[in-house]
Amino acid sequence: MIQDINPHKFDLTYGQPKAQDEDFVLYIKKSKTLLRKVDEENHEIPKFSDFPEDKELLKESAYYLFAIDGNHYYYVTEMPRYDSDVYELCSTAAYRKMHPMYQAFAGITATQIHRFKESRKYCGRCGHLMENSKTERALVCPECGQTEYPKISPAVIVAISDGDRLLMSRYRVNNNPYRGYALIAGFVEIGESFEETIHREVMEEVGLKVKNIRYYKSQPWAFSDTEMIGFFAELDGPDKIKLQEDELSEAGWYHRDEIPDETMMNSIGSELKMVFKYGSLEKFYEVTGYKDQN
Repeated sequence: MIQDINPHKFDLTYGQPKAQDEDFVLYIKKSKTLLRKVDEENHEIPKFSDFPEDKELLKESAYYLFAIDGNHYYYVTEMPRYDSDVYELCSTAAYRKMHPMYQAFAGITATQIHRFKESRKYCGRCGHLMENSKTERALVCPECGQTEYPKISPAVIVAISDGDRLLMSRYRVNNNPYRGYALIAGFVEIGESFEETIHREVMEEVGLKVKNIRYYKSQPWAFSDTEMIGFFAELDGPDKIKLQEDELSEAGWYHRDEIPDETMMNSIGSELKMVFKYGSLEKFYEVTGYKDQN
């Protein structure tokens, strides 16, 4: 998955180290990030040294994010100039294809912090302009003391099986840009346990009941400020699907042999499908020859 960057080391320890020439810099404007072009399809995160005329100005306003392997990453809200033949403002979708994957993880995590800071510019209690905390990754109101932390929304995703069949669906075009086969997923509501969310979401989206819910693993999914909690479950009762058409365009039962192999193992949904199809991730890697792209 995108956060599985071993052997690279992600360090989220909060601090305010002084930016250096070879540190990475991410200029994010609205939902796009300035990336350096490698070729027509590939991009990389630039460094301060890539902007020799403006690097000192950029360093002064840079906000420290985190480190990977001791290399620091910073975020800036202003970029005086850049060569459009060398750089491109890319949507977050570019990180789904970026290699190595640890750099994709760095970029998408940076965009999550950007969205947090942009959405909390003003205090929700008194309306005063917020300031960066001096002690932690947060925004603080200097007027009333209100503290805001990065938004993280819990959501469940579940692989529902019926013997050798797996339930898969496709999102409606206007609801999600992902066009491949997806599993049932949804956000946790106030007062719900993860298991209750699974029962509700499965009933709402496909009109089915499930049993034997088993936790698999979790994943930070910065594309939507989400913490995805993955589960397996089994069909409980009739298998007739009643589609929630405002959310999904289709859903159906697929035998193990009909499930397409994943070519980009960056999400927990991909793992859940491959574990069901092959019995384990190790077997999937062995049969398909899939290579870690870190």
